[in-house]
Amino acid sequence: MKISSKSWFWAAPAILAGAMGAVDADIVRAQDGDEEERVLEIGKWYPTLEAGLQLSQSSYSDNWSGGDKGTIVWTAIIDGTAERQMNEKFNLNNTLKLAYGQTQSQFVDRWGDRRWEEPEKSTDLIDLESIGRFTLGALVDPFVSVRFESQFQDATDPAGRTLTLNPMKFKESAGIARVFIDEEDRNLTSRLGLSFRQNIRRQFVVQPTDTDPFPTNTDTESEMTNDGGLELVTDYKTKILEDRVTWKSKFSVYQPVFYSAKDDFDLISEADLMAGGLDSDIKDFTTTADLDWENLFTTKLTDIVSVNFYLRWVYDKYDNSVVPVFNDDGDLTNASALRVATRKAGQFKQTMGIGLTYRFL
Repeated sequence: MKISSKSWFWAAPAILAGAMGAVDADIVRAQDGDEEERVLEIGKWYPTLEAGLQLSQSSYSDNWSGGDKGTIVWTAIIDGTAERQMNEKFNLNNTLKLAYGQTQSQFVDRWGDRRWEEPEKSTDLIDLESIGRFTLGALVDPFVSVRFESQFQDATDPAGRTLTLNPMKFKESAGIARVFIDEEDRNLTSRLGLSFRQNIRRQFVVQPTDTDPFPTNTDTESEMTNDGGLELVTDYKTKILEDRVTWKSKFSVYQPVFYSAKDDFDLISEADLMAGGLDSDIKDFTTTADLDWENLFTTKLTDIVSVNFYLRWVYDKYDNSVVPVFNDDGDLTNASALRVATRKAGQFKQTMGIGLTYRFL
């Protein structure tokens, strides 16, 4: 399915509105008199902090019949916010999301014994954002924001080598914001503005080849790229199903206008494109619109036991932190990395689990 970046960008508000319209009408519309507008005391911090652990486990003896395999799956999550009305004209809101999880499975070796594979990463996220909004009382408010994204472990290397905090992505944005709903349990905010991103990625100097598919050399080199463009972000929070479930949704569209390493793709020869299985128009992928729709549904069974249902759809046609690398002869040396960075279709992630969640603040 082809996706036009321009049509997606301008259609984004309608898409989100349609999605919200699918929810029961009394959830989306303002409820007259049911909830009062939230008022923040000037100079006071309003922090929240939740930590959770989800765990599932199964194991089977060597003589267990039926072909079942044991598994261990765990995920740790930290979700925090800190908001403060600095003065009558400026609001500061900080958010932090940390998540990491692994999956480990049993396998039967050639002697018929059950053994455990090495654990593999299943969830990995570091996301820190700070938004400053000038509360001038007008139809829209000017805003500035900074954001940092990374992961605890980069496991994309085909040879199995890993790196920590890689890649690192920094984003600065400025524009206009509108708070449509601001209540204790319901909030709807949209932001539209200019964004600039810096991507820093380390990659291994020695890449896998046909003669050496699993190199052990761990020397790395760093590459930094820049891009900028227009961004639309809508955050929505409410309670549904008679206030039993909390729904948090974030929809964002980012349309890059420029990319600092775009001309580097012109240096890739036709032979390297064919040998690496790369598209001839891969250069254009770097300025295609990125879409991200994240949804989290949470319900508490007790004070510390909760059920979480997570849905995320991402359309990122090319990871702009990955740039072509050439040797002294001008040959492309990281075709496999460029191939992994190319994702022509949308990516979908869904997780559901029951675990322990504790609210500290």
